[in-house]
Amino acid sequence: MTDTPGADDISGKSPPLRLTAAACALVLSTSCGVLPQPEPASSPAANAPASTPAGPDTPPPPPPRGTATPAASESPSYSDPYSDARPPLASALATHADHGKRTVRADLVGLNRIGDHVAVQVRLTETGERSMWVWHHVEDRMASGRDKDDMASGLGIIDAAAGRLLMPSTTPDGGCACTVEDDFERPWLEPGKPRTFFALVPAPSGGATSATVYTPLAPPFVNVPISDEPPQPPPNQQIPDPATAQLTPLSYPMELPSASLDNSMETTTDDQRVRINLFSDLLFKVNKADLSPGARNVLARTAGQIDESDATEVAIDGHADSTGTDAINQPLSERRADTVRKDLASLVTREGVTFRARGHGSAKPLYSNDDADGRRKNRRVTVSFDRSRTLPAPSPSSTPSPVESGSPGGSSRTNVDGQPFTVEVDPIRVVGEGIGLMVFRTTNHGIKETWLHDLGDRPPTLPGRGSRGGATNVDVVDPRGKTLHGAAVVYGRQGSRLYCLCTPTHYRTDHLAQETKEHWAVISLPRDASSVRVRVAQFPPLADVPII
Repeated sequence: MTDTPGADDISGKSPPLRLTAAACALVLSTSCGVLPQPEPASSPAANAPASTPAGPDTPPPPPPRGTATPAASESPSYSDPYSDARPPLASALATHADHGKRTVRADLVGLNRIGDHVAVQVRLTETGERSMWVWHHVEDRMASGRDKDDMASGLGIIDAAAGRLLMPSTTPDGGCACTVEDDFERPWLEPGKPRTFFALVPAPSGGATSATVYTPLAPPFVNVPISDEPPQPPPNQQIPDPATAQLTPLSYPMELPSASLDNSMETTTDDQRVRINLFSDLLFKVNKADLSPGARNVLARTAGQIDESDATEVAIDGHADSTGTDAINQPLSERRADTVRKDLASLVTREGVTFRARGHGSAKPLYSNDDADGRRKNRRVTVSFDRSRTLPAPSPSSTPSPVESGSPGGSSRTNVDGQPFTVEVDPIRVVGEGIGLMVFRTTNHGIKETWLHDLGDRPPTLPGRGSRGGATNVDVVDPRGKTLHGAAVVYGRQGSRLYCLCTPTHYRTDHLAQETKEHWAVISLPRDASSVRVRVAQFPPLADVPII
């Protein structure tokens, strides 16, 4: 979209700070500030019966695939100064590249409020066969442009009410308020040897009592209660006190795309504005500014969205494609914008809403004018207004219960390069108003290795600029509202790059014979829908997938 928002408070001038325990201790008397450290919890392994087998190569057992229900306390059975025996609040398992030889278990072991921040703690365990470098999954790398995977990096929180992805705050010298490589003697994940990572993240808006924790390694932990107790820090690490550490909050705007099934309008919602593109070919006759018979229904739907918001000012901007001359395009775009202004003013029922109309001719295209479809979408009237600030936050249950992978959702089958494939979709979890989490698995039932290439191709029927390299070729349809909704993205530094909140597709679309791979994506959801039709890549759509 035009007027793309950028990330807040990002200088991009300094490399991440190595916020080690030793470094923090050196500056305790100045600005770092460290929270009082509780006594470490006793390890259940130390009190286990003598008959309990233990050894240096004994990893903790993995949970069920996908996001699992809270697991019982499991502690490492080897001597390790970084071992963390805390029971997880929630767990997930994610298979990475190399056909399952790298499989990381993620345990959320801490979610504690500290003033205007939340301390997020995630324990990672490599349960596969190979060591794994994980730092680009822990610290934010989008601000510096070092993230090359086209997916959001770092431990964070999805703030659905504010429409932003909250990332680890930055220190005065541009460092990260999080675990970094120097905090460990061996800065990588070795098979069966867990490491716990923390990040100090801005607290979600509105005094939220729960949070959806984001990590690129596995599906997000949805709506987990935030504890008001002081955090127990990871072994041999110290969590800075945000009250004295002079931290700068860091967050990125999210963009949620949707479109009508009749191709009359497309909507993009970010953290600031709702932008509705009404395509002129369905509103007006060629070179005319009088509304067509079908325009009334389109404008009534638009007025309904304005009525549901709390915006007090609505901007209406007319646009043309690159054909013709400015002498024609400019006044035509102005007349069309004014026509829409007058009609919307009569349809909106809420009091206190003002309307402003203007035309731009062909000066602000959203799409390429080199093809007919791009020119069709550039002939538009854009209606925009402030995003509502009163979105309700979901109420967490007393015991968080993330969806178990394999729960009834639906499945679909197709052939890819002659090999039979299936996709299974779990029920969609509600993250917040208009945002959901989709978890799905693809299986190659054939006899040869095959690539599911188009999983990373963003659907052309949705608005905006999609990121590449992630599982973005998914969408959901609300049959009642007749709307199409797609994968969410976040803006990188100054809006120059987009990152998906989804599974990266690099090396993950290649399926060996009989291999199953799990994927996930944060998606836009229709309002008040209890079920949706789901489409994944080239698979036939799945009907009536529940939203829970």
